[in-house]
Amino acid sequence: MRLDSTFTESDSALDDFVLMHCIFMPNSQLCSLLMAHYHAQPSQGTEQEKMDYALNNKRRVIRLVLQWATVCGELLQEEEASVAFLEDFYMSVSDDSRMIPALKEQLPELEKTVKHNSEEAKSSQKKHKVLLRQFSVGDERLQKRQPIRSNDEILFKVYCIDHTYTTIRVAVAASVKEVITAVADKLGSGEDLILVKLSSGGEKVVLKPNEISVFTTLSLNGRLFFCPRDQFDSLTPLPEQEGPSSGSIGTFELMSSKDLAYQMTIYDWEHFNCVHERELIYHTFGRPNFKKTTANLDLFLRRFNELQLWVVTEIGLCSQLGKRVQLLKKFIKIAAHCKEYKNLNAFYAIIMGLSNVAVSRLTQTWEKLPSKFKKFYSEFESLMDPSRNHRAYRLTVAKLEPPIIPFMPLLIKDMTFTHEGNKTFIDNLVNFEKMRMIANTVRIVRYCRSQPFNSDASLANKNHQEVRNYIRQLNVIDNQRTLSQLSNRLEPRRS
Repeated sequence: MRLDSTFTESDSALDDFVLMHCIFMPNSQLCSLLMAHYHAQPSQGTEQEKMDYALNNKRRVIRLVLQWATVCGELLQEEEASVAFLEDFYMSVSDDSRMIPALKEQLPELEKTVKHNSEEAKSSQKKHKVLLRQFSVGDERLQKRQPIRSNDEILFKVYCIDHTYTTIRVAVAASVKEVITAVADKLGSGEDLILVKLSSGGEKVVLKPNEISVFTTLSLNGRLFFCPRDQFDSLTPLPEQEGPSSGSIGTFELMSSKDLAYQMTIYDWEHFNCVHERELIYHTFGRPNFKKTTANLDLFLRRFNELQLWVVTEIGLCSQLGKRVQLLKKFIKIAAHCKEYKNLNAFYAIIMGLSNVAVSRLTQTWEKLPSKFKKFYSEFESLMDPSRNHRAYRLTVAKLEPPIIPFMPLLIKDMTFTHEGNKTFIDNLVNFEKMRMIANTVRIVRYCRSQPFNSDASLANKNHQEVRNYIRQLNVIDNQRTLSQLSNRLEPRRS
């Protein structure tokens, strides 16, 4: 992209560049180039031509800086150098406007943008957040979700081989190496130590030293363990990782399906609204390349898994056939209301939970489901049809107006497919066609959030504290083997 090319307001090339430049040009390099380009002077032409060129050139750079600050503002506020650049750039434009009055048109907007980012940067340093110990456990889930930044800190439990634990305080974007150092300092441990992700099913993954922000990449009931390398094979899951042993149908069967879907949508919107557009890019190209967290995106994707497993867990822990049929009806109703609220992420999670083999194999339960509900479920399943690149889903979304909570795993899949199927550089030049395709997917997220989620007036005035608390504190079994065993106990295989 050439800064001296002509942009129209509808031209997305500028937006593509602002969204994607982190792939091939870090902020430090961009800032110095922008400042150099702003001050560039033509060497040829008449004095009038030189003046016209300089004016148009400065205007284009100002426009790019404004767009950059708008799209990346929250992330720029974490970088002292970027905030300092904005302040210096504003001073340069302010000085030039005395000699070039035409620049005064853009000066108020630039001043407002720079002032906002400078004040927010100072404010964020004062309000340095410390997040509670576990992202999915405890009272913090009852609070309204706020975006997590890379420099926020977390209090987190890291377990030892004997199931004792130590609580560390580190930055959310801390590397595995930094986490190991923090734990070793507290425990006074020696060398050759490793950090391990341990799932409820006993699967163990040794984390690489350069991996960052691993706290939000754990499975729902996963935990972080710390041990000498030679004790790796002796690690075992905590009893609490198994999940609940009894269902919560007694709690939520009396709650309205519409109320449950509404509170679910409010909570999911909070998660979705916290995801920064750049997190999608960091996730696609690999977080270690940027040393930036994707915690907000991780938690939103984790929420999808939580809802899906909630459905399977509740049905698997329901021993009475009649109650299981009622549960199927309840989940289909909740899915229908989620679809009405345009919460397609929750809608898909619930339907995929019902499609899980531990639920779909319960033929005695499904046989007793009324035909009306079977018809609804069949229609919902057809929307999940992956054929022709998920055409049924894409056509459905195309008819909706924002606000929309999209089926996020599919957007991630689209971006990954584009990334893996196209080279980032061709003959040492940036493949801008690839950048454009990924930016287009990011803009879908922007479109979905282009209107605020407004409260349902018919539900907003009712006291939904119990429903709200329930939806935000779901307990699930995340081990497919355990869920399948529960299913087989409910309806044993016919020999």
